[in-house]
Amino acid sequence: MASGHSCRGNASRRTRGSSRSLPSKVPISLSQAQADTEMLEHILEKPKLVVVEEPKERGMRFRYECEGRSAGSILGTSSTESNKTQPAVEIQGPIEHINNVKVTVSLVTKDFPHRPHPHCLVGKDCPDGSGICVVTFNPHSNRRHSFSNLGIQCVKRKDLDDSLQKRRSQNVDPFQTGHSKGIEDMDMNAVRLCFQCELEWDNGRKDCLSPLVSNPIYDKKATTTSQLKISCLNLYRGPCTGKTEVYMLCDKVQKDDIEIIFRRGSWKASGEFAQTDVHRQIAIVFKTPPYQDQDMTEEVEVSIVLRRLSDQMESEPVSFTYLPCNPDPYGVKRKIKSDIHFRNRSCVTAKCATEAEPLSSQLFQFPQSQSMTSPEERLCTAQPGTSTSGDICCNDLDPDFSSEDITILNQLLDMQGLWDAFPKAAINQPVASGFDQGLDTNAMFANVDVNFNPNFEPYTQDFSHYSDLQFSMLVNENQSSHSEPQDSPSHMIQVKVEEEP
Repeated sequence: MASGHSCRGNASRRTRGSSRSLPSKVPISLSQAQADTEMLEHILEKPKLVVVEEPKERGMRFRYECEGRSAGSILGTSSTESNKTQPAVEIQGPIEHINNVKVTVSLVTKDFPHRPHPHCLVGKDCPDGSGICVVTFNPHSNRRHSFSNLGIQCVKRKDLDDSLQKRRSQNVDPFQTGHSKGIEDMDMNAVRLCFQCELEWDNGRKDCLSPLVSNPIYDKKATTTSQLKISCLNLYRGPCTGKTEVYMLCDKVQKDDIEIIFRRGSWKASGEFAQTDVHRQIAIVFKTPPYQDQDMTEEVEVSIVLRRLSDQMESEPVSFTYLPCNPDPYGVKRKIKSDIHFRNRSCVTAKCATEAEPLSSQLFQFPQSQSMTSPEERLCTAQPGTSTSGDICCNDLDPDFSSEDITILNQLLDMQGLWDAFPKAAINQPVASGFDQGLDTNAMFANVDVNFNPNFEPYTQDFSHYSDLQFSMLVNENQSSHSEPQDSPSHMIQVKVEEEP
């Protein structure tokens, strides 16, 4: 135990003694200090690579090598028809001691971890058969570099493993993902550009920056990643109750990965269709959803978009107009109102015409329709001894009566002997309405004294089977026979003449 204690004490004394013997400061050479300072500055103020123009995600087609055509050029996201742009990177930060910048571009998978993709890059800066793009530029002359004429060439499924083996031989694995996974879970219709930057300092040292990836690029012709587009609709208007069948033409879609969205402000609803309603991937038959406000009184315009379920990609909107609900789709109420309006106009017109007619034309009035005239209006009375100068009113006679028939009937009514032959019950009956309503004509003429005129024999028969026209013809024939002059006193008719005062 003593020895152990002494070891500890000696050790402590030696430590204290040695600490006294060391100088307070160790001299360092000036050149080494400057090197350390530069290294610290390089670490703290190291430049970085930034993607200033992302590639356009949609609109490019991945082409096979066997197609024999150019793979096209990847456009920038801000590219327009009049102004074409390309993906671009830029060195930001201090570049005083940098001579050159080397950028290597390769394709990686869309999803994390970003593994090397079997598809290849082709273009003027891509060595033949390498599948990658390598550029070197001087940041002092231009900090930015645009990748023009850079295309994507897809590889056949049987050559995918060979393409990945080529990447390994080139030591192109930016994120050091290794080769633990195969190609079964890779998306062959989507890639990302990966930028690896190497800085060359003026002292000959080289530094590598962290790899940088771009936004995904999707194959234009792949139904799972292509750009959605509504070409046209057969109907752009429909009732707010929904259930309107609409035919839509669109670009290629997957029947199990698509939906139709109706949208206006905070309101959103889906069109109704089944997978069997998607025809040849280019047409969809669907039914419109009901609008949120069923009591709307004005037209409302909404937007229709196609949306892919897998990546929530949406098409450009198309307008659709909801119409207010029509409670009278067949126009029944409108027709009733029109009919009532027409009848009112007819009555007013008939009343005006009656008031405008002279008194002689008002002896017999013929309405247009029996259903529009009440029984009170059709009442016709005539009293014996009345004159035809304006006291007789007989409505609703047969429209087949001519003016000549009416004149003859008036003359008959002026005959005093004819009125004496009728009983009072028959006289009180309306003449015209009696014919219309099918009164017993035999009862009316049963007590007629046929001896007052020998030539009145035709009226002793049964008149129930005669129509109004036939009866008029009989009266006309009888009147014509009386118009001939006869010398017999029995055939003479007494005419009552008013004596002058």
